[in-house]
Amino acid sequence: MIDFRKKDQVMGILNVTPDSFSDGGEHYTLEDALSHAELLIKEGAAILDIGGQSTRPGYQEVTPEIEAQRILPVIRELVKRTDVPISVDTYFPEVAAAAIQAGAKIINDIKGLDSPGMLEVLAAAPQVGIVIMHSRPRRKELSVKEDIQAFYLEQFERCKEHNIAPERLCFDPGIGFGKTPEENIQILQQPADFRFRDFPLLYGVSRKRTIQHLIGDSSPEERDYASVTASLFAAQAGVEILRVHEVKGMVDALTVWHRLSH
Repeated sequence: MIDFRKKDQVMGILNVTPDSFSDGGEHYTLEDALSHAELLIKEGAAILDIGGQSTRPGYQEVTPEIEAQRILPVIRELVKRTDVPISVDTYFPEVAAAAIQAGAKIINDIKGLDSPGMLEVLAAAPQVGIVIMHSRPRRKELSVKEDIQAFYLEQFERCKEHNIAPERLCFDPGIGFGKTPEENIQILQQPADFRFRDFPLLYGVSRKRTIQHLIGDSSPEERDYASVTASLFAAQAGVEILRVHEVKGMVDALTVWHRLSH
């Protein structure tokens, strides 16, 4: 089982989509996807996160069948080539089940287990890690911290009811999902406030509009330096997993930080 508690794990993003906000279409074919995956591994990715659907603002949802058609061939081939754990970015229970059967070791659910049937699929796969992300509409009567912590507790209790072991869980506050720019920056600034108890955290801010709000108008690719900086700040605050597009830059930044701080 994946050890979510290990520090400074760089999760490399592999989008097998024609319309991702930052790299849509670049790795859409099987050959291109495998080539980019091998590059991410060479650059030091500890985890590969494969997505078959864009979740950019205003995205058009694809069917589970289309998502599965995009990602399953990539998973099946990668598990033959590498021991690096494969994570799948999906909220469809049927896609999660198929991905697990194909060899995925983590389900990264942006809907945080809210999809009917997802908990049952994951309860039946005790070897698989689970990333639970907050993306629900904000409850304005609560602060962003209170809202996210209440969500974490709710989903943790549901996992307990399904006999899902705590060591399988990692939480993600969902930067960029249904939150104001100020709330996203608050999450970046204060990771300790958005950790559930002592559970591991995953932060994914790479190339997002939150970065644009910090540095000004920029294309997604132009946000890589700032994305690495924001992710490094999170790592210094104890966040275990950093989900990024620019793996080499993130690994190099962590290497230099550790060398200079010890």
